[in-house]
Amino acid sequence: MNLDQLPLRQYQSGEKLPVSIKTSPLAEALGTRIEKIDAIAPRIELSFAVGEHFVQAEDVVHGGAVATMLDSAMAYAALLAIPDGLSVATINMNISCIRSARPGHYRAVAEIERCGKSVVFARAQLLDREDKLVATAVSSLAIVAPRRNRAHDSSDGAEGRAAV
Repeated sequence: MNLDQLPLRQYQSGEKLPVSIKTSPLAEALGTRIEKIDAIAPRIELSFAVGEHFVQAEDVVHGGAVATMLDSAMAYAALLAIPDGLSVATINMNISCIRSARPGHYRAVAEIERCGKSVVFARAQLLDREDKLVATAVSSLAIVAPRRNRAHDSSDGAEGRAAV
């Protein structure tokens, strides 16, 4: 199973929301949690607690952190739309920043516009604590087989890579 699907399965097996996402150091650093899931739509809402370590000049959250929050939400929404055992990889993402992000709490709401056989099309909004729109994004995500255990990959790194 794709480890990123574990928090989704925890919810579907009856665990109460929010469910913390602890499958990557970056998700943990951003305090990522699943707040709401609509598996039919598919639609997901993630929350984030963005700390000072993501701040650049003028007390503004780095654009990479903003992009990560949007990308994470769209990827988790895509995981709701595809069969178990598969994964997604972002092909492209277009972000529009509406206002500066400051350290604090955010939520990203993402939904799937279309799920094809090999590509998922998603969109997301990032909102601050007062529900003000901070950024929007659209993305295309490739549906891929998850990589094998990295311990079994060859030394040149070519074996075990997912084909896009």
